[in-house]
Amino acid sequence: MNITLPLVIKKDFSHQIQTGRGIFKNLKNFIEKYLNPDKIIIITDSNVFNLYNQKIKKELIKDSKNFYILTIPSGEKSKSQKFRDKLENEILSLKPSRESILVAIGGGVVGDITGFLASIILRGIRFVQVPTSVIAQVDSSIGGKTGINTKHSKNLIGTFYHPSFVLVDTEFLKTLSDEEFLNGVAEILKSMLIGSKEGFEFLEKNLIKLINRDEKVLTRLIEESIKVKVEIVKKDPDEKSLRKILNFGHTIGHAIESLSNYKLKHGFAVAEGMIVESYLSYLVNGLNEVDLFRIQYIVDKLNLDKNVRRKFNFKNVLEKMSYDKKRIHDQITFSLLKKIGKCEYNIIVKEELVELAYNH
Repeated sequence: MNITLPLVIKKDFSHQIQTGRGIFKNLKNFIEKYLNPDKIIIITDSNVFNLYNQKIKKELIKDSKNFYILTIPSGEKSKSQKFRDKLENEILSLKPSRESILVAIGGGVVGDITGFLASIILRGIRFVQVPTSVIAQVDSSIGGKTGINTKHSKNLIGTFYHPSFVLVDTEFLKTLSDEEFLNGVAEILKSMLIGSKEGFEFLEKNLIKLINRDEKVLTRLIEESIKVKVEIVKKDPDEKSLRKILNFGHTIGHAIESLSNYKLKHGFAVAEGMIVESYLSYLVNGLNEVDLFRIQYIVDKLNLDKNVRRKFNFKNVLEKMSYDKKRIHDQITFSLLKKIGKCEYNIIVKEELVELAYNH
């Protein structure tokens, strides 16, 4: 007997992304006015907690009794099955309802694991993103990707689950180390390369100001990066087609990051991936030599290339790439540049050319 259950499920994932400086104080009013939760469970990491514990208590919790704070160690290793299980049990012990919300205050690790937990606890509760790093503000907090890492590779377990609100307060960036700041700048560069020729040229002209964290330059590039991602996600929310271009630099980058046992930060891994994949773009996808040199020059001036890939044999990198979520019929695919500001996806490249680019 064949029985068909015809389902047409449509859900509006629209939500506000608010950007500005010193706007964290607006979060409490937004939550109370638009979300009206019975419990607010904040998830953050040890670094953010140490830096902003008093700020969170003063501007968000205030005198309320329905707030709870859970912390995880800072760093990529917390984005794991172990800490997912730990947080699950801690959240469930607080007896949340479907009217409760999670609030992620931190970088990409905190945002990704919080979003994942929100998507599975009680089969889905609401959550809010408050990204505190450049990389989270321009990339991981936008678009609804959640997940954790495994021993095989990054983000192999996860869901698409959108937040109810994203608050991007650039004041949080003041406390970032130079290394963490540049880690995020790599994702800004990626966004400009795949979707904004004008943004790339602005970055190119204001390179020194960006390195020195000029507020106007940084704000414009953050907002331009968010716009690039929003336009892409709006057209392809589930990564069936166009959204794959957001992974430029990530196919190689994720493999390097995984092989380094996550000691190499994500942005620097992606920067190394962009170097390899830019060269691949030049070899097989029409990127001209001048633009290739422009990309290499900026990566060099920003000190993004840590050359960690030189430590790993290409065959080991290829093995890690075989876990890539974007492969088609067991063939690894790339998103490659056609020119600065234009990227194409689902490009299958011969293994020998990938190795040539990797060892270039």
